[in-house]
Amino acid sequence: MELLTVRCMRKTLHALPLPLAAAAHSATLRFRARDARRAAVNAGVSDEDLGRAVDRILTVLEAGPLQHRVLEQRLMSQGIPVPVGRIAIKTAWENGQIVYGNATTAWNREARTFALPATTFPGFVLDLDRGRALTTLIEAYFDRYGPATIRDATWWSGLSAADILTALSSCGREVVRVGTPWSDADALMFADRLEDFRTADPVTTGVNLLAHEDTALKAYHQTRTRYLGDLPQRRAFNQIGEALPTVMVDGRIAGTWQWDPARRAVVVSLARGRTTASQRRQVKNAADALTSTLRQGWVATRTSAIDADGRQLLLTGTSE
Repeated sequence: MELLTVRCMRKTLHALPLPLAAAAHSATLRFRARDARRAAVNAGVSDEDLGRAVDRILTVLEAGPLQHRVLEQRLMSQGIPVPVGRIAIKTAWENGQIVYGNATTAWNREARTFALPATTFPGFVLDLDRGRALTTLIEAYFDRYGPATIRDATWWSGLSAADILTALSSCGREVVRVGTPWSDADALMFADRLEDFRTADPVTTGVNLLAHEDTALKAYHQTRTRYLGDLPQRRAFNQIGEALPTVMVDGRIAGTWQWDPARRAVVVSLARGRTTASQRRQVKNAADALTSTLRQGWVATRTSAIDADGRQLLLTGTSE
C-alpha cells in the first residue's frame, strides 16, 4: 500500500493511503488555506505576486524534485525574493499543488525536497468536492475507530459537529448508539460493525512502544480513558495535545519513552503500579530491541547555537 503523509486533521501530519489522503486533504483544506493566506497578507505579499510565484514554482519543478533551498535560489534568480518564495512554497504545499519529500536516509535528519504530485504520487488526485471528501473522511474514521463520540471525532478532525453529523447521514450506512465500559457518554458506530464489537474477545496485545503522535492515541479525546484508565492525560499528551511516545501494555498506557542522543538509547519512564515484574522485563526487552533498530538509522549531527554572550557554539545531537 502506498502512503502519503499530509497535513490535514487539526493541521497535523497523518500518513494515509492515497485516496484517503486526498479526501483528508480536501475536507480540511479551508483551515490551512486560510492560514497561508493570512501569512501572505501579514508579509505584504499581494495575490498577484503570490500567484506568479506559485506558477513559477510549478514550472521549475516540471524538471524534477528540488531541494528546498535550491528551489528558493531558482525563484530568486527569476526575481522572486526569498520571503515571497517561501510563502509561495507553503501556499502551494497546503493547496496540494506540490508535495514534500525527505530525501535523507537517517531518521533524525531532514533533507527537504519538493516535487509535483503528478510525477511523484500520480494516485494523489484532488478531484473531490468538500462534501464528498467530508463523507469519505468521517466514514473512514468511524469505520476504523468506532465506537467513538461526536466530540472524539471533532477533536480528531478539527471539523465542526455539524460537519460530522452531515457526513454520517450522507455515507449510506446505519449508525447506532452504544454504551462502552470506559465512558458514560454514548458512542456511535456503524451497525454493520456492532456484532463484531459485542462478540470480540478480550485481546492480550502485550507490550508495544508507540511512536510520537500514534494514530490510535490521536483518534480520541472525550473517551481517552479507554487506554488511559485513571492515568493523568499529561502522562501521554503534551501541553498542546500531541501524543507522546508511549509504552502500551495490553491496551493500556503504562508510561512513556524517549530517545537519549547522548547514550543512543531508548529510555523508558513507567508509571507506578501499572505493570508487573514480568511486564517490566518485557518492556526492557522491547526498549532494547527498539534501541537496536533506531541506532541503525541515526547519525550524529552538528548544529550551531548562540550562547548568552552572542558567541556561536557547535552542538552535537539530533536535529529537530
